[in-house]
Amino acid sequence: MTASESENLGIVRRLYEEVLNQNRPDLLPELVSEDIAFHSVTEARGMAEYRAMTERLRVAFGDMHFTIHDLIASGDRVAVRWGMDATHQGPLAGIPATGKTIHQRANVIYRMQAGKIAEGWAQMDQIGVLRQIGVDPLAHATAKKQ
Repeated sequence: MTASESENLGIVRRLYEEVLNQNRPDLLPELVSEDIAFHSVTEARGMAEYRAMTERLRVAFGDMHFTIHDLIASGDRVAVRWGMDATHQGPLAGIPATGKTIHQRANVIYRMQAGKIAEGWAQMDQIGVLRQIGVDPLAHATAKKQ
């Protein structure tokens, strides 16, 4: 492993352990590029949108805790496989808090540039989360379109 790959792993680890698990959004400028592009269910472009996305996650799941299962670096990419345990405490995609506990899984690939996260692509088990909070994903998707 190269020194830059090792550094990249540390940056992504800090994102999960410090920013997300310890609720330290003040650290985002150290770890994330000002013009980040994050591709998931919704797109976040730029630091302000990325920060807002993490804040919405915190509102929905105030006690969220991420566990990193795999963290792999190759060149300017870092892949992470994680699990998140949380309680649904606030609105999520228009669904009011249910108080139910959830476990979400995801795979995310980050592109690193100049010692920061510049881009990310996330595949998350969102249908599983909806089911865990008692929502029929098909009915929810149909209702949102109307």
